[in-house]
Amino acid sequence: MSIRDLKTFLAIAKAGSFVAAARTVYRTQSAVTAQMQALEDQLGVILFDRSTRPPTLTDEGRGFVAKAQNVVAEYERLFSEPQDEHLRGNLRLGVVPSVITGLTPRVLVMLRDRYPGLRVELAMGLSAELVERVRRNLLDVALVSDPLEKGFSLQWSPFLREPLVLVAPIDAPAQSVEDLLEKYPFIRYTRHAWVGQLIEKQLKQQKLRVRETMVLDTLEAIIAMVHAGMGVSIVPMRLIEPAGSPPVRRLTLPGPMVYRTLGLVEIQDHPKSALMATLLGVLQAVTAQAGVAAPLPSRTATRVRRK
Repeated sequence: MSIRDLKTFLAIAKAGSFVAAARTVYRTQSAVTAQMQALEDQLGVILFDRSTRPPTLTDEGRGFVAKAQNVVAEYERLFSEPQDEHLRGNLRLGVVPSVITGLTPRVLVMLRDRYPGLRVELAMGLSAELVERVRRNLLDVALVSDPLEKGFSLQWSPFLREPLVLVAPIDAPAQSVEDLLEKYPFIRYTRHAWVGQLIEKQLKQQKLRVRETMVLDTLEAIIAMVHAGMGVSIVPMRLIEPAGSPPVRRLTLPGPMVYRTLGLVEIQDHPKSALMATLLGVLQAVTAQAGVAAPLPSRTATRVRRK
């Protein structure tokens, strides 16, 4: 059982349906359904009466609402304790475009509120470019997708996993991923991005055929095109969605779930390692507050090829 499970349960209780709650927690309806079935199995009780449409809370489910609210409130209180306001310094941070509008603003606000003496200089670029800038000491740290290449040693600190999903227009017919890829043109996430290479690998492994019509390098642009009905795409499902993001349908891909991992890269034993550890803590706090933190190793060494 996780805080995310409890938050999803409370979202269903508040919204009144799995469909409405799925939009609130930025997950597919099928993912929310599976999540609640797993929660019921762990608790050993039936929380929802599925003989009704939409399913309604059982007596046990209604009784569990207050307990879940208390647990979530106590968990969130962990991240509202007074922090060290005397932390100071200048941090040069690089960020990939796919998190610049969703996750990053929340992180910067929390850093500003907790550490008013900490100044963050923000730069945006694709993962490979940002890693090279870290290596050349043009950036102190970068928030990137998990490294796919090998070469020289950097510190890699993952904190969040996001599943790859198919996104389709909101009015797309209820068809399989394969049928939608055949019916609609394919909008590709650029292969220059590491996540674009991960998507290409998944297409080949699952033998998914596409009719490519455009290549874009930002998630916002892809979502906007899909929302407008210009095609479908495969992208990482942002678990912290920016406000006002256009609605699209999200479908689970065939085969085993594939994730892109977000994390920080830095030079090992960097003089500003304390500031980077603070940034990592805030990233973990923001994702935990959103109920989307995944269990990942805290800090590991990896090898990333120089480009």
